[in-house]
Amino acid sequence: MSERITVQLPLEGLLFWKLDGVEALSHPFELTVTLLSADPRIERHALLGQPLTVSVPTGQLLSGTRHINGKITRMAVRSEELGGTRYAVYELTIEPDLWPMRRDKNSRIFQGQTAVQIIHRLLAEYGVQVEDRLSGSYREWEYCVQYQESSFAFISRLMELEGIYYWFRHEADRHVMVLSDAPEAHGPWPGCEAIPYHVTGSGGVTSAAGVSRWALEDSVTPGMYSIDDYDFRKPNAWLLQARQNPASPQPGQTEVFEWPGRYVEHAQGEKYVRVRQEEWQAAHRQISGEGTALCLAPGYTFALLNAPHLQDNGRYLTLRAEYQLEENRYASGEGQTVHRIRFRVLPAEVAYRAAATTPWPKTHGPQTARVVGPQGESIYTDRYGRIKVKFHWDRESRGDETSSCWVRVSSAWAGQGYGGVQIPRVNDEVVIDFINGDPDRPIVTGRVYNEGSMPPWSLPAAATQMGFLSRSKDGTPDNANALRFEDRAGEEQVWIQAERNLDVNVKNDATRHIGSNHSHYVRKNELHRVEANQVQAVKGGTEILTGQGKLDATVEQYVLASGSQLRLVCGNSAIELNANGQINLVGKGFNLFVEGDGNITTSGGKLNLNTAGAKPGTTAPGPDHKQDIKQAVEAKFTPGKESKSAAPKASIAPAVKQAEPKLTSQGSEKKTAYDYKLDDMINKQKNLKAKPVKWTNKGWKSATEDEIRNFVDPDLQQEGTNKYQFVDLSAPAGISKDDMSDFLKGKGVLDGHAQTYLDAAKKYNINEVYLAAHSSLETGNGTSQLAKGIEINGQKVYNMYGIGAVDGDAVNAGAKYAYKMGWTSPEKAIEGGAKWISEKFVNSGVDGQNTLYKMRWNPASPGTHQYATDVNWAAAQTKNIKKMFDAFPNANIQYDIPQYK
Repeated sequence: MSERITVQLPLEGLLFWKLDGVEALSHPFELTVTLLSADPRIERHALLGQPLTVSVPTGQLLSGTRHINGKITRMAVRSEELGGTRYAVYELTIEPDLWPMRRDKNSRIFQGQTAVQIIHRLLAEYGVQVEDRLSGSYREWEYCVQYQESSFAFISRLMELEGIYYWFRHEADRHVMVLSDAPEAHGPWPGCEAIPYHVTGSGGVTSAAGVSRWALEDSVTPGMYSIDDYDFRKPNAWLLQARQNPASPQPGQTEVFEWPGRYVEHAQGEKYVRVRQEEWQAAHRQISGEGTALCLAPGYTFALLNAPHLQDNGRYLTLRAEYQLEENRYASGEGQTVHRIRFRVLPAEVAYRAAATTPWPKTHGPQTARVVGPQGESIYTDRYGRIKVKFHWDRESRGDETSSCWVRVSSAWAGQGYGGVQIPRVNDEVVIDFINGDPDRPIVTGRVYNEGSMPPWSLPAAATQMGFLSRSKDGTPDNANALRFEDRAGEEQVWIQAERNLDVNVKNDATRHIGSNHSHYVRKNELHRVEANQVQAVKGGTEILTGQGKLDATVEQYVLASGSQLRLVCGNSAIELNANGQINLVGKGFNLFVEGDGNITTSGGKLNLNTAGAKPGTTAPGPDHKQDIKQAVEAKFTPGKESKSAAPKASIAPAVKQAEPKLTSQGSEKKTAYDYKLDDMINKQKNLKAKPVKWTNKGWKSATEDEIRNFVDPDLQQEGTNKYQFVDLSAPAGISKDDMSDFLKGKGVLDGHAQTYLDAAKKYNINEVYLAAHSSLETGNGTSQLAKGIEINGQKVYNMYGIGAVDGDAVNAGAKYAYKMGWTSPEKAIEGGAKWISEKFVNSGVDGQNTLYKMRWNPASPGTHQYATDVNWAAAQTKNIKKMFDAFPNANIQYDIPQYK
């Protein structure tokens, strides 16, 4: 062979010496290329990542030159003397273009795509050139997760499962990854359709291109492959699939059973068992050999001629090639040039399948995730009670209903049409586990609280309470159905609240036993219906007061009985029946009219009428009797009478004691007491990791203890404008649309959105004056970049309250947060921000941060969940709020002032 092997590189002056390594189907090649240079000063670092092509003359007229192309991923340099000449020896490792995919690591979700689509997408991301020679059809994966693994491992396990394999077609300046799934995808190297077997004498060798060694190899393989799976939508479906391996010495024996099989349809299972059976059949009989035909390359076929055994002549597919190429023409006495390829082949008509060696990732324990849904939906579920979630590691999803597959939710009780149902709400944090540790099969096993979603009552103060408290859809913290148990010794209680209606259905008997008092309060009407008999027995007295009329009517007999005395009284009239038989009638006048005959009979003697000096036998209540009854009725309905039985609000275990509001000249005021000293609060603040800061003419600096005290001490903040930081932001101000419009007039983007502020304030139970003042301050009166809108990914977004606008990169961070929340219009930004402030601060938990002071310092839990680090933050916002309240003298103002021990 007269032509030399050459190498093409971006750098000049390098000569080919050796190429060693293995190339095989479904394996990324990793070849070592050794080059020589007389110049040791070549910048070796410049070679990493660069393309390299080795051009190998095949010595055949029709086959031309064979190229081996790849990227340099490693290099080493040493000095060596060859034939009396000192060379710099460069040892390079070349790999395919997909080499970065073997070194990365990622977690992401693919939905509604076939394995082929996923593979093409990932290869395209890394610039890998692909040729698709697939002839099969492939299922669509509803949900497929790359989980804490390299991109290469991810696509490898998908290909192994689906029966796809790959090889590389090399050209002078590139290589192409070829995807295949059938024998028809392969053909011979151009001009190298047939390769002869060369017979040599004992110990003889030949340099002619061909095959010099040919060895048949048989291996035992399992006799049966079985897989099974389960689909909850078809719980009784038989999904087991099994297939014998005819190439096994014991077909049907030595079974391999795998579960789960990663399928939910019979056709999918049938394909997967066929793929594994074909893998074993291909591994059962292969041929190894050695030759000098340089066109032996994985993925290509050839016809063997002149085989030692006639039956071995035929077409074969090259599975693997181990190269040993060496040029020793640069100096005399250095040995002969070597061109040798050791290979492994398979009869070309046998389907090849790559072994399923790539492990599928396993999750190691549960995770938590956030419940998501469409914009504006607080509950999003399907007929199975499943939900959508966004995993904390998911960096690509939008945080809406497209973030995951439907995820089943476990229940403490689930049966055929019975059990418990509690659908996790959007933004709840849920605990996720995975069936068999498979990231593709998540299941909700529980729910947990976090700083943004705190328990419904204060802990640990209310640690003796347990129960359930729901939330009306799109309601406020006050809108809830609840069942709560108080187990504090001496204060045990079961409390039930129905936010609207309470319906109880008892199909047989109902018994209630009350050991002490029973209070019954109905604000409107009450109806009792008894189809059979009713008995009421009272050992003590009975008092019935009616504010209007009362009707007692019976179809049959009506008996009114008294053991001592029975009185019927009305104003100046009275009728009295006594147990001794005495009957007394008292009145101002008397009229007795009977249409027919009548008798008055006395068995004891005469009946005297108009007796002189007679006195009444009883007394009448008098002309004021009606008013006396009315007052007695009203006395039962005085304010507070119903408080013992009426349901408390959602804050059913307050962490603090609140004094009754008192009226001041500027509005109503209440004190909220905290069970620790002011100095404790100051010490807590100054020792925080994120220390309080104060703005100076030289920028931000850490606040001193005196500066912290000046802003934390409520007594020092109640003069002038500063007092407005204690305004209760959950109490409506009651201002009109016109008044709001006047305030917003001329304030950039905010102008014209008065109704939006009023609606948002009402919907999320937040003070409308504060809402407008806050956004006015944050947006520079509606003129900031975030207020006017910033484009992200082709979508304009707005942020009116600076939410998420962290220091250092406030504009970009605020815009990214707005994009995440879907605030694509000023209206959505105003309402969405109001919802965020309400849920995160003003109306969060039992002792919500309902004032600017509480938002800044959070006295209920100092040092946590504080809105800002600036000590002056709360006071700075009061100027706009005072300005608005000054403009609306009739606005409602309620103050909530903290009180330390």
